[in-house]
Amino acid sequence: MLVVPRILHGCRRGTLTGMTTPTGRPPAVDERVHAVAVELGQLAHRVATLGDTLNMLVGELRAPQSTAPAGMAVRPAGPHAEPPPGPPADALGPFGPPRVSGPAGWAPPAGVPWTPGPAFQYAVPAGPRRPTWVDRLRTVSSAALLATIGGAVTLLGVVLLLVLAASRGWFGPTARVAAGAALGIVLVGLGLWLHRGRTRVTVGAQALAGTGVAALFLSLAAAAALYDLVPDLVAGGLAMVVAAGGLALADRWGARPLAVGVVVGAGVLTPFVADGPTVLTGALALVLQIVCAPVVLRRGWAAPAVVTAVWSALYCGVAAAASDAGWTRLAALALVALVVGVAAAVAVVLGPAGRAGSGRPAAAAAVLAAAAVPVLAVVGRGDGPAEAWPALLAALVLAAFAVWRTPSAGVRATATAVAGLAVLIATVTALRGTPQHLVLVGEAAVLLVAAAGLRSRALLAVGGAFGLVGLVSVLGAELRVDAVVGSVPFRGLPAAVVAGLLLLAAAVAALVAAGRVGLVRADAGTAVLWAPTALVALYGATGAVVAAALLVSGGSGVGFLAGHAVVTVSWTVAALVLLARGVTRPALRVAGLVLVAAAVGKLVLFDLVALDGLARVAAFLGAGLVLLAAGSRYARLVARHERDD
Repeated sequence: MLVVPRILHGCRRGTLTGMTTPTGRPPAVDERVHAVAVELGQLAHRVATLGDTLNMLVGELRAPQSTAPAGMAVRPAGPHAEPPPGPPADALGPFGPPRVSGPAGWAPPAGVPWTPGPAFQYAVPAGPRRPTWVDRLRTVSSAALLATIGGAVTLLGVVLLLVLAASRGWFGPTARVAAGAALGIVLVGLGLWLHRGRTRVTVGAQALAGTGVAALFLSLAAAAALYDLVPDLVAGGLAMVVAAGGLALADRWGARPLAVGVVVGAGVLTPFVADGPTVLTGALALVLQIVCAPVVLRRGWAAPAVVTAVWSALYCGVAAAASDAGWTRLAALALVALVVGVAAAVAVVLGPAGRAGSGRPAAAAAVLAAAAVPVLAVVGRGDGPAEAWPALLAALVLAAFAVWRTPSAGVRATATAVAGLAVLIATVTALRGTPQHLVLVGEAAVLLVAAAGLRSRALLAVGGAFGLVGLVSVLGAELRVDAVVGSVPFRGLPAAVVAGLLLLAAAVAALVAAGRVGLVRADAGTAVLWAPTALVALYGATGAVVAAALLVSGGSGVGFLAGHAVVTVSWTVAALVLLARGVTRPALRVAGLVLVAAAVGKLVLFDLVALDGLARVAAFLGAGLVLLAAGSRYARLVARHERDD
């Protein structure tokens, strides 16, 4: 490696053979050779300078001066100092810079300062970018597009054959169904022939097979729904065999487009040949979802699972909400849809996470949410406790799924949210009036306590939703603001006491849960969350105290006055607690001062006018004494804190 630099160094010194002895050539030729030698010497000088600079840079990378530990040799100052011996060349990895050596004995010109450049940063190779939908659409071939369009047009022709021929009376029902089934069998046979031939036409084979399977499925649906040629149970069994065969073929070929084509073609056109979204339409959609689950579990194809879940939710949900069938039959259909949907979600979660598994959490969440739609639709149609039990059963199933640790956090959160919605619909369906309001607030308190114990944000969100609905309910009935201030009487004192205590418990549980999951801190940054919740707790406590005082006094004015006196003193005590806790937390200190101002304002603006006699005196004396104690205690706490600092 040092041969060329040394030759160049020799050129610079003029020691090359034949250049220092007489040559016998004309002087002009010697002058040209000499000029070339000079240029080579200058080039050698530049290469040597570059080599020395690279050596110094390598030394800086391997042993920086600022981080060199004790005992390590550090490069001495100077423009041409040698770098310290570093680790071997492979210490920097396969991308480490090589060590460059200059010609021996060479020294660069004096007076040329050397300034080290910035440390070299090696760029980390970026990973492959996940393809977007636009990228995938660009990869769709013209053949696949033409085959898809051809299959769709063929299926529309089958539907016209089954429906339009019946309205025109062209030929008998048996001939129509037989023609559609024969066309489906021929298309499937052509697909198999193309796939097994010497020159496999994969796209064409998949399109023909998928179209044929969908045509057979639609023919069976029409035979049962339009013409009553076969019983519904027999048609459902045969449709399951046909759909299972198509999906098994897709599994054997490893063709996800074929599986998607079968479930899309058979599902989207079923209502047109089955006389709308009826119980039979929903059952056929469930057939598709049932036979799709094993393929999803084996291959991890999320797209067919989502498509079949959409058909089941749509057709079963519409049938449960609008069909004239009996409620018991619709409830049974909805529960079957729930079980099948949860099983399909389990298959998506447990399926292999290959190329098709990149979107498994979102697909599992969608399948799980769709599974509860028929149950919620049939329960919303009922009126009374007898029609609410399917929603409670759905909530239990989804809660069990949420406890399962295998799915991702997003899937478990979806299960929790849907279970909460089922409980809400069951409560609204089964109860009316005051029991409904109290149960809603009680459910909110239970969910928020569970969220605090489990540190679950999903439970916190569901409990917060229940609490908001319950708050609106009790504000319009049991704990009206005008009843708390005495303008109108309470509708029911025991219910008002219970409602106030439940509001207080739910608000406190919400604050604790939000703090344990990291959403709320004792600072001004999260005041937008904890301040309204604290106001709800304060209002619930106020309503409970006033209603309890009225209940004890038999509804007399004395009880109302005594209750508000106790409320004023309790506000002052709460302000004292906040000030004591806010010595090191400015947000709590501000909240305590605001509550003090509210208590003083209530004294002046409400208690001074509304209270009378001993109640007014008790309110002022109690609040004043508490404020005096608070002032002295707060002063000692502040002094102690400053002394500790």
